Amino acid sequence: MTATDAAPDPAAAERRWQDLQDRIHDLEARVAATTSTVNAALDHHLARLDALRHHLAHPNWPLPGPGPDSPPATPPNNQPA
Repeated sequence: MTATDAAPDPAAAERRWQDLQDRIHDLEARVAATTSTVNAALDHHLARLDALRHHLAHPNWPLPGPGPDSPPATPPNNQPA
């Protein structure tokens, strides 16, 4: 078919249109799957951040001191090494 001597093939146009619709449907399915995965990951990380926030806001007081076998926090003369 050339631009001047023949009519467009309706079957070819229908095949192209159906191919476009199939691609759009596949893309919608991939976007839905990706969105679901991203939302699950965000929920997980937000829950972890909330747990950390709660832990920082409500620590177990008093904090435990160093054990008897722990090295001293500062040298005996209280000067950095």
